[in-house]
Amino acid sequence: MFAKIIKLYWRLTCAKMVKGIKERGENAVVSYPVTITKPEKLHLGNNLYIGPEAWISTYGKVTIMDGTIIGPRLKIYTGNHNYDSDTLIPYDEITIAKNVVIKENVWIGGDVTILPGITIEEGAIIGASTVVTKDVPKGAIVGGNPGKILKYRDLEKYDMLKKQDKIYLREKMKTNLKMVVKNYESNI
Repeated sequence: MFAKIIKLYWRLTCAKMVKGIKERGENAVVSYPVTITKPEKLHLGNNLYIGPEAWISTYGKVTIMDGTIIGPRLKIYTGNHNYDSDTLIPYDEITIAKNVVIKENVWIGGDVTILPGITIEEGAIIGASTVVTKDVPKGAIVGGNPGKILKYRDLEKYDMLKKQDKIYLREKMKTNLKMVVKNYESNI
């Protein structure tokens, strides 16, 4: 019984947070549970998905653009303590806010952490458990802690598919796309 009460509490709390989002485009799915410190500073585009247990700090503005897919347990930080204080240590009462922008058609794996002031350019892929400490260029595939560029996706193919408006979540809604699992075996 207690577990049902806790689940209901989270559902109601999360629903209130999601309802307070400043801009929320068409087919923008935010999974429960979610924590958004100031929902009015979150701007969501169309045809995007945010996985469960996301934690989004919005001291600064957070913009997540069309077509982005985010795995579970995302953390976005937009504020940091002022450790360079003349009055107090280890930091003072000032929070330094910086915006985070995630552009179109970005794929972010599970357990990713994004630090304040970051821009992730369109078509980038952020691997699971990556800590994003620097801006990510268009089409970059980033992984690790701190995140490093591992390689780039085929930008010619990306641009062609974008021009044809072949966006996964949009196609899934229009045609009821089914996920297909392909097993690749290693010759080890």
